Amino acid sequence: MIRQMNPSNITDMQISTCRHDAGLLRLTSLIMLLGMFLLLSCREKEEPHIPPGMKFIADPGFTTHDTVIVAGQKIRVGIQAWGNDAGITYFSIRYNDGSPKIVLDTGMNRSRLTYTVDIIKTSSAVETWTFFIMDRNRQTDSARIVLTKSLDSKWGKIRTLPDVTLGAQERSDTGSFFSFSSGQVFTLGGAFMNQPLIGMIYYYGLYQGTFASPAEAEAPGFFTGTQGIAGWTIRNETRYDTTSVSPAAFDLAANDSLLLSAYDPSAGKRKAKFITPGMVVAFKSPDGKLGLIKVSTLSGTTAGTMKFTVKIQE
Repeated sequence: MIRQMNPSNITDMQISTCRHDAGLLRLTSLIMLLGMFLLLSCREKEEPHIPPGMKFIADPGFTTHDTVIVAGQKIRVGIQAWGNDAGITYFSIRYNDGSPKIVLDTGMNRSRLTYTVDIIKTSSAVETWTFFIMDRNRQTDSARIVLTKSLDSKWGKIRTLPDVTLGAQERSDTGSFFSFSSGQVFTLGGAFMNQPLIGMIYYYGLYQGTFASPAEAEAPGFFTGTQGIAGWTIRNETRYDTTSVSPAAFDLAANDSLLLSAYDPSAGKRKAKFITPGMVVAFKSPDGKLGLIKVSTLSGTTAGTMKFTVKIQE
């Protein structure tokens, strides 16, 4: 026998079910609110990230503090940096002589960093060098050193290396390698035997007439073989900076005042491109001396030659 349900009983059951569902809904809401509260409380209790650290290298021969030096004087500055909560992902060197500039700007991923740089005091009255790091958590640290030009500054002596001729990479009878220190021109074989002396390379390629040095990235591709640059154990670096110095001003230079004012530390590159006759290029040699190169002639082929004169600090 099938028993028929009393309508009043059905209504009571529906009300009871609704009350039960409402209770579950309130309980679920309370649990969610409690979870959110606990999550926010945990976040509020998280310890702040510890920033990375940095200090100047205080070994003999290094400068660690603001100093007064004469124009043209060279100092060595070094930093040691380390991550605490996270690795170092960014490093830069910033230079300000009244106009802020970036000398170095690089990404990385390492727990520690050691970096040294040789700084030549420019002719500006005051210049500030700032070393800046950032870690993966975007926490930062920095250190700076201020160099003030001494009132006792006197212009230094220079030497002139006149009428030097270099051949491009396919020139067989004229070397493509030059030493700022000895004034000698070398073929690839001679350069291989005298790697510590080589400060300048000339080749003709994508950027036409080009000044470079062994540490420049593209130079090994032009000078290959068993004595090719890629296999050298000493690959010096020279930095170049194109200038607005005229050939006449170059000819008149009798001390290093023009050399100091022409070279911008933030603009120095590993190569000078599109070299043409009449151009004057500033440079910083591998041993930290500043100079100027005046280009006299250039034949624009891979087997051509280029003639120039150098003025460099003694």
